[in-house]
Amino acid sequence: MNDTIRYLKIANYRSIDVLELHDIQAFSVFAGPNGCGKSNFFEALDFVNLVIRFGADEALKQHGGFENIRCWRRHDETEARTFEFAIEFSTKNADCNCYQLKIHQLDNSPRLEEKHQWVDEEGKTWITRREAGQPIQLKENIFNFPFNLSLLLLSNETPISQFLKNIRLYRIDPLEARRPVKNTDTSELSHNGRNLAAVLHRLEKEDEIAEMIDEWVNMIVPSLEKVYADFDRLEGRIRLAFQEQGLEKHLPAHLISDGTINLLAILVSLFDRPLPFGLTLIEEPEGGLHPHAMIELADTFREIATLSSPLWVTTHNEALVRVLKNNELWLTDKKTETKMKAIRKYDASELPLDQAWLCNVLNGGLP
Repeated sequence: MNDTIRYLKIANYRSIDVLELHDIQAFSVFAGPNGCGKSNFFEALDFVNLVIRFGADEALKQHGGFENIRCWRRHDETEARTFEFAIEFSTKNADCNCYQLKIHQLDNSPRLEEKHQWVDEEGKTWITRREAGQPIQLKENIFNFPFNLSLLLLSNETPISQFLKNIRLYRIDPLEARRPVKNTDTSELSHNGRNLAAVLHRLEKEDEIAEMIDEWVNMIVPSLEKVYADFDRLEGRIRLAFQEQGLEKHLPAHLISDGTINLLAILVSLFDRPLPFGLTLIEEPEGGLHPHAMIELADTFREIATLSSPLWVTTHNEALVRVLKNNELWLTDKKTETKMKAIRKYDASELPLDQAWLCNVLNGGLP
């Protein structure tokens, strides 16, 4: 099994009418112009994560409500009120792990329709299903479960359940990531990196991770010897601090470039990624970074991404596209709705992949 996601479907989310993708690599890059739907694709996956963890009502609330997520191409009243998601997930032990979700009545009292199929450690196949508005049958038991909550809450041990509960979306804002944060906010990095200092404070307790972060920052910014989280006991806040060669005092975060802050947030997200199952989504990691840094990051992304914990990114960056391999690049376009296509085979001996992309040899996804 070479592909983490054998099949993925999203329907009725903003610019996405029906989007079906096959055989998505553990490390995949989605390239295309502004407004083509790359962010909507990642946001839809984040929406699914919230539905699984907290229920449809809370997911709708956090995504701005029904009118903010619906696909305006849909004119049929029933279709316009129904969100769909499906995934076929491969693991080392099983080929057949599937989950299907439909949320009916998105605009009023959402009701979930689900089917979950998985293989246990003994090789036995289980199927759990629930029709919209009906009880859940889990193995030999029937549960009267709230209609807006997912049946995956009852099956925490399955790969798909863990995978969908551990989808993490990052859209780093260097301004937010610079700010001090209270010591209590250390669980996981927030979408915009707001609690970067606190999460770094937790991670740097592991010497190996702290050393790797320092090595990475020093490789991209040779003048910086060390980065760490400085805990102010008086204020109860944690601040980012940077040690530069030749200086006794550390530099505060407001004197550090956006690119360095962005790089630090990306490294933290990578070293703190969900394991053994989960999905890390990073939007436009190239912000403020030198092209050489993006080339180095691409190798790290590829090395870190695994069958059970993939890493997907969106980009406009030529340097990143240039070093991609076959099956890692997806071109995204929108005329009336978001569409994506994989670049399965490309021979870069005549024209580098990034030049082929920019010259439209690949027929789509231009930045």
